[in-house]
Amino acid sequence: MVILGGLGPFERLRDGIQVRLRLEDWPADVPLPTESAIARVGENHEIPLQPYWRIVLEPERTIEAIAGQFIFPLSLDAAIAWYQREMVKCGWIALTEKGYRMPASAALHFEHPASKVCVVVGLRDWPERKASDAFVRRIVEYPWSPPTADPTGTLRRGADAKRRTSAHSKRRRQVKARARVVA
Repeated sequence: MVILGGLGPFERLRDGIQVRLRLEDWPADVPLPTESAIARVGENHEIPLQPYWRIVLEPERTIEAIAGQFIFPLSLDAAIAWYQREMVKCGWIALTEKGYRMPASAALHFEHPASKVCVVVGLRDWPERKASDAFVRRIVEYPWSPPTADPTGTLRRGADAKRRTSAHSKRRRQVKARARVVA
């Protein structure tokens, strides 16, 4: 099944849904380096690891995660510098206390101050390929809250809806009864 104007098919998960994305569907607020490509696996790199949009429904919150694995022709140090520079340009704040740097990998954490959206970028160096890859996750958490009152009265529920339905049915029965008497 294809939904949302060309996004990939959705998968039902135990606690939510997941939709496959194309590279052009990647959110604009989380930049990717030029010449980024979707990472591939397999003996001949024939299986793409499509980015995904996952919505997880939990009793006390809803989690929206967009994640993907990408490869680009930058060294690990250049990729770290690029992400730190470009994310700041997009309004993100680096959470340096959460990140780490090792000889062949790094993790960068960012948060958007207004929306509290989090982004985690895991980077790995592939010197034999002269490239790096990144696993990028954009995570938003929404706390659960009860439904609010409907100020317009258009969404009738509960006893009010039952009263309205039974009154409507009663009028229909009366109209039908009159029609039988007239005929």
